[in-house]
Amino acid sequence: MKVALILKGKNVLVTGSAMGIGKGLSECFARQRANIILVDLPAQKKNLEYWATELQNTFQIKTWTFYADLTGSNGPEQLHKQIIQQVGEVHVLVNNAGVCWFGRYSDMPLDRLSGMILLNCLAYAKMTRLFLPAMIKRNNGGVLNISSVSAFQPVPTLGLYAATKAFTQSLTEAVRAELPAGSKVTVSTLNPPFTRTHLIDDAGVPSDYIPIKMSFMGVEEVVSSGVKAFIRGKERYVPGLHNQILYLGLSKFIPRSLSNKLSRLLTRQLSDFVPARLASL
Repeated sequence: MKVALILKGKNVLVTGSAMGIGKGLSECFARQRANIILVDLPAQKKNLEYWATELQNTFQIKTWTFYADLTGSNGPEQLHKQIIQQVGEVHVLVNNAGVCWFGRYSDMPLDRLSGMILLNCLAYAKMTRLFLPAMIKRNNGGVLNISSVSAFQPVPTLGLYAATKAFTQSLTEAVRAELPAGSKVTVSTLNPPFTRTHLIDDAGVPSDYIPIKMSFMGVEEVVSSGVKAFIRGKERYVPGLHNQILYLGLSKFIPRSLSNKLSRLLTRQLSDFVPARLASL
């Protein structure tokens, strides 16, 4: 059984922390009196600097801000080098930065396809590989990878996004299994349901999309329960009992052929919406 993490005075790195779930996660860790390393795109500098000051003043902690495009050549490697030089140890890594695209896979622009794989998959894999060894050596700390309930089931119209989260889920569980026996390092996933954030809005997902209406939760509810689960050392955590029953039950107890049919039924309402959206791209 994992020992609960003690975060007071520790350094927690959160990618994609200017808005949405990343911003909420940074606040939750700050409430634990952890120091926060905030990372986002250069375009978010104004938002991130303001948020860093808010966290400092509210919780009397240290904050640092870094700006990086994690899809760029050697982006994770360069960020890792900068943080180690300017901050020092990173006790907890939260891989949160991600992108989403909503529509039929056959219509997905190739640049969006490549960008999603680079950020949602390669950046998560590299960041984990770069920061984890020091945690294992210290026998303290953890990695929290933000996955999704879509990791457990293919989702038509969100096909590649769901596939990238399945990648994250599989990699995280494998890395956790590789930890030495008795390790005090935690490697976990937080699997949010559909959460109304800029990520969903930017992807063009309609507010009346049935899976959203079935599992919708607010950011604060998702992150507060998710951070508590991570601190306790849970391997994966789906916020909300109804979501645990719906998504984990769907993947564990219903044959894949049947669950795929259910997914198709849930997305039939998009037959009129998707072409209209694509025309506006």
